[in-house]
Amino acid sequence: YLFQGGLLDIANRKDMAEAAMAKLRVDVLKTLPVEDRIVFSPAGKPKHTVVVLTDIECGYCRKFHTDIAEINRRGIEVEYLAFPRAGLGSADYRKMVSVWCADDRKKALTDAKNDRAVPNKTCKTPVDMQYNAGLRMGLEGTPMLLTSDGQFLGGYLPPDVLQQRLEQVEAERGK
Repeated sequence: YLFQGGLLDIANRKDMAEAAMAKLRVDVLKTLPVEDRIVFSPAGKPKHTVVVLTDIECGYCRKFHTDIAEINRRGIEVEYLAFPRAGLGSADYRKMVSVWCADDRKKALTDAKNDRAVPNKTCKTPVDMQYNAGLRMGLEGTPMLLTSDGQFLGGYLPPDVLQQRLEQVEAERGK
């Protein structure tokens, strides 16, 4: 037998499957140290934090990254995790390892997403661990945007929509 799809609590208008996945995702996120992420922070204290599983070859991941300055201006911190869609050992994977091994990972990520060469480097990186975590968290495509407590926000969202969605999630928590 196979049951596929969401389980909805109609009275409370909640997707029970997503609630269970959010719990699993937050448990997985706790195993991934923040210092292993590539973090783009706003000036001052962030209003929101979003975790983004990204691939340097993904068009929508690249589009999201072109919005990073505006996202930060809106008080949103972005914590990137590596998810090379082509799989472990692929050319994409090797590029992402070079990004995570770079002396300036933020610059290397920006360069890679803009088709600028990143020097080949190898080191002990969290790329494998982050990739496997993405699989465990139910990643179906990149980018995958999550709240810091594991709620799925969607794929690519423009800055204004991302901000609205984060404010909506915060308001729902307050209920």
